[in-house]
Amino acid sequence: MELKLYHYWRSSSSWRVRWAFILKNINSEMIHVDLLKGEQKTEKHLKKSPMGLVPVLEMIENKQTKYLSESTAIIEWCEDSFLNNPLLPIDPYDRAQVRQLVQIINAGTQPLQNLATQVYYSEDTDQRKAWIQHWIHHGLKAYENLARQTAGKFSFGDHITMADLFLIPQLYNAIRFDVNLNDYPTICQIQENACKTEGYLKSHPDNYKPKQIQ
Repeated sequence: MELKLYHYWRSSSSWRVRWAFILKNINSEMIHVDLLKGEQKTEKHLKKSPMGLVPVLEMIENKQTKYLSESTAIIEWCEDSFLNNPLLPIDPYDRAQVRQLVQIINAGTQPLQNLATQVYYSEDTDQRKAWIQHWIHHGLKAYENLARQTAGKFSFGDHITMADLFLIPQLYNAIRFDVNLNDYPTICQIQENACKTEGYLKSHPDNYKPKQIQ
């Protein structure tokens, strides 16, 4: 099967999938979609992703092409298709706990601070920043409270799970928008541990920054 991942270098949703691919040893062609130039709004991209978002996974097999958008769906596909380095626990309740952490970021935090939401909310950059900081704090507070009960070295025990793949890119955004993380000691310890891992280092946005903005 030939795989192509359409992504944006600094997109937290794209980073999640890049990280999953590295952990699962999945090879794919990486195709950059420039969100600032509006490439995600083109007819060509909308055929792949009806929401006009990244990432999008293109799968070509037996001369047939299929697409998957939404980072959660793509990572779940990775988890079901490649059994090495599992990103979800075996126990159903434990799996649900990890998914709960995932959705705090995926549904309750990241969408409220992405580029499209910012632009729609306000043209004033200071108002946008205040909006972003409010919703990031709202999500991280909930994550911190739950992670205190489940964390070891990482969000759920001592192994990287799907939850970490969503949390760490969100923290990258939090730092970009000057969010003070001092109230989240559990999250900060998870971040410190995750930043030392090979998957983090290889999937980091700096490795995918377009040459024109190096």
